[in-house]
Amino acid sequence: MQNTPSVHILLAAYNGGKYIREQLDSLLAQTYPNISIYIRDDGSRDDTVAIIQNYIANNTSSKKIVLLENGGVNLGCPASFYQILKECPPADYYAFCDQDDIWFPDKIKWAVKKLEAEGQRDKPCAYFCGYEYCTDTGEFLRHSPAQKARITLTDVLYYTPASGFVIVFNETARQELILKVNPGTELHDRWLLRGAACFGTIVSDPRRLATHIRHSDAVTAEDSSDSNLLRSFLKNEIGGTAMADSKKNLIYFQKVFQNKLSASQQKTLSLFTAKNSLIRQLRKLFYPKRLRARLAGELAIRILFLIGKI
Repeated sequence: MQNTPSVHILLAAYNGGKYIREQLDSLLAQTYPNISIYIRDDGSRDDTVAIIQNYIANNTSSKKIVLLENGGVNLGCPASFYQILKECPPADYYAFCDQDDIWFPDKIKWAVKKLEAEGQRDKPCAYFCGYEYCTDTGEFLRHSPAQKARITLTDVLYYTPASGFVIVFNETARQELILKVNPGTELHDRWLLRGAACFGTIVSDPRRLATHIRHSDAVTAEDSSDSNLLRSFLKNEIGGTAMADSKKNLIYFQKVFQNKLSASQQKTLSLFTAKNSLIRQLRKLFYPKRLRARLAGELAIRILFLIGKI
């Protein structure tokens, strides 16, 4: 494994005793050899920690499992992921991991192969694959939506092309986007992908290499038709604060990286971060590039632009 790039899997756990065994089994079954698994428990009240400790004690694979000390502190998400990145030693690549998903055996193998093919160790580079949605009883719901082969800033303004558990990224991304700056409170997947889109490369792999478990109490309109999804978007995004919070996150991102963003990137961000005016609302309403992958989401965000919600 001397010439095989190293990969650290970063697993943030919390009350995952019911599901974490299956996820750990899928991590240990990865065909890629040079893997270490770093786990931070966020103060679970069930048997999550005991299960992890049992896996460590009985691990006969070549993959190292490390349970980090949490100091009795509950950080929540995404801070628990950021803390793992601060504490784990350097590696060539890092992979976010949730406690209740299932990875296919070749997931990391393909990620490393794609990232190595890019040859961009000196720039933030991120990879993500496709996946499938299933219920916790094994019922198939849908496939993840198709994504562009190359992701740009426009694609990560008000949309996250990939969930954290399918993202793999390089050491430069860890340094430049997380360790050398304060990523704030924005979710780790959106923050990292937006940074990689601006300052490096994002590689999208259409292969479905993981299963995302949608628990029975969490299956929503997102897993249904576009019409139901549109109604859900309008209800939650017009009535709630999610989109206003997203705009605040864009403003924060622009402030953090103001000296690194190109002129065109600054111009794009400024359209969506500046205070609303009639002209600006119209420019956003008729913005020529698509901002979300699913039609219902695209219609919803255009309505929000029209009424001046964001």
